Amino acid sequence: MGEWKALTSPLDVRDVISLGDVIYGATEGGLFQIKEGVYTTFTTIEGLIGVDLSSIAVDNESNLWIGGESPFGFLQVYNPDQKESVASFDFGLTAILDIKIQETVAWVLFKDGQDTGIMKFIHDQGWEYRDSYRNYPAEAGTIHCFAVHDSTVLVGMNNGLYAGQISENLKDPNSWSSLIPGLNLDITSMDLADELLVFTSKTGLFEYSMTTGSWHDIDFSYSLEDAGNVFIGTDGYWFTDGNKLYRKTGSSDVLVEDRYELSRMAQQSGQTIAGLKTGLLFIDQNSDGSDNVSRLMFNAPVTGGFSAITVLDDGRLVGGSTHGISIYSGEGWRNILEIESPGSGVIGMDHNFNSFIADTVSFNFGEYIADLEQGPDGLLYCAIRGSRVYLGNPPRWSGGVIVMDVDDPSNISTIDTTFLSYHTSSNNSVPYQVVLDIEFDSDGNMWVANPYCINGNNPIHVRSPNDEWKHYGSSETATRISQSPVSIAFDTWNRTWVSAFLAEEANLGIYPNGGISMLHYEGLPYNPANFTWEIIKYEGTVWSLGMGFNDRLYYLTPSGLNYYDLNNGSNPVIRENSYAYFPNISFGRGAGIDVDHQGNIWTHSPTQGVHVLLENTTYWPDINGFRSSNSPLLSDEVRDIAFDEKRNLVYIATSKGVNILRIPFGQGKLDYSGVKVFPSPFYIPPSKPMKVDGLIFESSMMVMTLDGKIVRHIPTQGIGIDGDQLSWDGRDEAGDYVSSGVYLLAIYGKDGSQTMEKITVIKK
Repeated sequence: MGEWKALTSPLDVRDVISLGDVIYGATEGGLFQIKEGVYTTFTTIEGLIGVDLSSIAVDNESNLWIGGESPFGFLQVYNPDQKESVASFDFGLTAILDIKIQETVAWVLFKDGQDTGIMKFIHDQGWEYRDSYRNYPAEAGTIHCFAVHDSTVLVGMNNGLYAGQISENLKDPNSWSSLIPGLNLDITSMDLADELLVFTSKTGLFEYSMTTGSWHDIDFSYSLEDAGNVFIGTDGYWFTDGNKLYRKTGSSDVLVEDRYELSRMAQQSGQTIAGLKTGLLFIDQNSDGSDNVSRLMFNAPVTGGFSAITVLDDGRLVGGSTHGISIYSGEGWRNILEIESPGSGVIGMDHNFNSFIADTVSFNFGEYIADLEQGPDGLLYCAIRGSRVYLGNPPRWSGGVIVMDVDDPSNISTIDTTFLSYHTSSNNSVPYQVVLDIEFDSDGNMWVANPYCINGNNPIHVRSPNDEWKHYGSSETATRISQSPVSIAFDTWNRTWVSAFLAEEANLGIYPNGGISMLHYEGLPYNPANFTWEIIKYEGTVWSLGMGFNDRLYYLTPSGLNYYDLNNGSNPVIRENSYAYFPNISFGRGAGIDVDHQGNIWTHSPTQGVHVLLENTTYWPDINGFRSSNSPLLSDEVRDIAFDEKRNLVYIATSKGVNILRIPFGQGKLDYSGVKVFPSPFYIPPSKPMKVDGLIFESSMMVMTLDGKIVRHIPTQGIGIDGDQLSWDGRDEAGDYVSSGVYLLAIYGKDGSQTMEKITVIKK
């Protein structure tokens, strides 16, 4: 229990370095390592403070300095061999832009809001913060880049190249002077090798001699518009201009590549490596002087920031975003994405999980996928938030719901204005659809929450498994319902509950502005003999509904989590909880409720992580929940939660990736046929305790010698702590480590069931 994992997308490589025969990169999904041809991604699970990285450098102890991307500009010194943090610094900065190391001094270019500056760190039995320099000549503008040469700090500004002497008071703007008077260009990048400084403006490439102070612009045969990322290699000067990668040598100007969005560069054994928005670029020079260019795209999801996730019946995870969907299995990731250019639709059946996999379809996934559900037919149903029925260049179709077979992307269709309501405006007559929730009831009927339904005025729809539709609005009854529904739930009496959010532009002062309503129908929901709506809560945002055990309906508002106790009488609510749980947590747009197999309520916040209320209304693991500050949670911006009940896993979708947590809540085991003991053999003293997995809930265990002597009794601590596992630290009842040998594990449940396992213990 309590074991964390992380799934991120390291495709966007912002910075790259070479350390011996190992390549490291700072990416949007953590720190990647390529070692002996094998790539690995380090995340919060391996001790990183955050995974959205912008810059990287190496110090003289071979530790990595990594900097965080906006808006979390942390700085961390990290040992990749030990996978542990050496030091960390969080000054509340917006971003770390670049890092330079000088033996026992480190210099860091940072952004703090709209301001930029440079920090200084020194090594004295450990790295320590020393000073910060934020003040520069007013005419210089903002820092874009910097370099350090012996006792001089060089900064590239909006209006030229400036220098300051380390021995002087660099806090004083007067300590900085123009290195090249009269050069008032916007300096975009620089690199320093020995006594030579090479730098770029948007339209030019320049050299400056640190020895003589002379400089000149470098003649280049291509016109430049946005030059940057200059790098001094062993084979010339490398730099970018938009999607173009150039190499400048003494005898030639070479356009090496022009198809990708590039970032910084490094070299290893004569090979040039460039970071890309979508992986890495490797350039080797052939014997005839030509370039051999190859790209590595890691096997990864197209993004780590899913807006919705679900777990399929076979245990695969599916994540949705504005780009499409990504499917994760034990082998790796596969993507189904929207086409980007006419005729680029590709559907492949052979999948190599050693690299990026993407099928492309002529469908648009709107602003984002708001919900994902697997239907009774095995197909995936995607609720599309913000779709146009048709988009051109390239031609793509869309609708409020996109239905697809994840194993055959050619089997894809839409549910559009033929069935769903939509919105138009005076500025755009193309129908615009919003679907925020899809739910399937116990009979396999699909229910759709369809807000902003100005054309049609039917915010709730239901479809039978045989494609029979019923559209619910306010015209058929005396009760008006909100036009801004966001969540749907069902009780044990087959009544449908709907919550809504505040939306004046949708409800127009005519319909309930938010709140909770209940639909009671007689007969079939798609062909009812009679139906009525009852307004339970007339107004106010209710982000999400979740049906717990014992006919308890939970609802989430900006003020916290609350519930109603229900019955089947004329008054459906028999009790309302008098106070909200988690009142100090900010539940804004995107917050939600998910209920696990044991009836526990998981709430997620777009700013403050995950908080869990157990079925018995106690907190788990405690009132603080899971935050990025107290757990390996990738981000406090949590967007969705899904459960794998068979494997006792919860998937937590954040803005930076998906966390996987082994939890003590899931489908209970009926017997002991699947018991596993690990590690085996068990070495003591251990780094981690021995685990016995696959147990019936609330099992206990006795550790015995082969002759039946009990050395340790391990009683159950309850489902909330043990789940389907028990642990042993290798000690006896007196707290001493046991001797080497074979021990019996007598496991028994409250119902009298029992089993026996063996474990070999080896004392180190």
